[in-house]
Amino acid sequence: MILPRRLSELLGDRRFLRLWLIGLFSMGSRWLEMLVVGIFAVETTGSPVLVALLVIMRMLPLAVFGSIVGTFADRLAPRFLLSCSLVVATMVSLAVLALALSGVASYWHVALGTFLSGVVWTTDMPVRRRLIGDVAGVSRMASAMSLDSATSNAMRLIGPLFGGLLYQWLGLGGAFGLAAALYAVCLILVPGVPRAFVTSGVGQRSARMLGDLGDGFRYLGREPEIRRVLYVTVIFNIWGFPFVSMIPVIGTEKLGLSAAAIGALAALEGGGAFAGALLIAAIGVRPGWYRRLYFFGTASYSAFAFVVGWMTETPPLAVVIFMAGLAAAGFSTMQTTLIYGIAPPEMRGRMLGILSLTIGAGVIGFTNIGLMGELFGGANAVRIVAAEGLVAALVLGLRWPRLWRDGDGP
Repeated sequence: MILPRRLSELLGDRRFLRLWLIGLFSMGSRWLEMLVVGIFAVETTGSPVLVALLVIMRMLPLAVFGSIVGTFADRLAPRFLLSCSLVVATMVSLAVLALALSGVASYWHVALGTFLSGVVWTTDMPVRRRLIGDVAGVSRMASAMSLDSATSNAMRLIGPLFGGLLYQWLGLGGAFGLAAALYAVCLILVPGVPRAFVTSGVGQRSARMLGDLGDGFRYLGREPEIRRVLYVTVIFNIWGFPFVSMIPVIGTEKLGLSAAAIGALAALEGGGAFAGALLIAAIGVRPGWYRRLYFFGTASYSAFAFVVGWMTETPPLAVVIFMAGLAAAGFSTMQTTLIYGIAPPEMRGRMLGILSLTIGAGVIGFTNIGLMGELFGGANAVRIVAAEGLVAALVLGLRWPRLWRDGDGP
């Protein structure tokens, strides 16, 4: 079987296994926290705006600090950076646990913790995922990133399920207690990861940090292929992914579904992305197809989202949401793969940091679709935003020559 052979080859590498497990446990904590803080915000404030603000606060550090963290990643030892980020994550979860157990936890305590967790999130692309690329090598890159993406999508299903059960059983403290334990396990795994990146700037003078940040943006200005990859990330995060926030609105307004049914519908998007990423990891993709899978996966996601806005029956809606998730796998598996493959080793941390910055554009996307939903209703908001994304993708696709040419490398 292709799948067991490819996966066993990757998971048999102890360095990759440790990095993958760190991703597994940290992403499980991240998605668990996202659900739990939303429930807590609803119960304590009753304000949809304040619930949405927590999502924005988690994503804001990507936009503000993404490129800066990427620059540090090119200068400092990755094991040190990974350890620091996980220590912060563990301490934040323990602090929320202590506040909850003492009965004084408030919305603003949770909001601050959410923001700090977002800061930790900025290290994932330029540190952990870059190390995965170093360990996997060019020949196994697509499979490694696909497996890691599949893991993230699986945690989008499992994390909220456990978070909801723990919150119902033990409250806020129980959920954050589990999150702290998972982060602690990640810390135990860190000593086995590589000490340095392949051809990194570790050990150079830290006084050049600001200059290095400028060098990264100047390099980006000279490299149109990386800019186009980042444009696709912006399109996905502003006009694509935010549509999932309207699934509860559509389920309530148009279909009259229960909360459990709405949750199941929302989970189908992550389920489709999980299945698609596993498929890509299993079959392998020739480098000449990386751009096409990335671009057309994003465009197809917007197309399926547009169809979601027209659905009036639950079964076909479920199928379309699953197909949207399947399309998203092309985006999620190839964005890091392309950046890693195009950028020279000494620039990878900075470029992956800038990638984190563009993911932070989701702050604009969630705000946009939220306002559209207030003005025109959830279904209309999804159609409008998805149509905007399709137009943006069409304009980019027509101006991307290498998208239409086959090739041997990323």
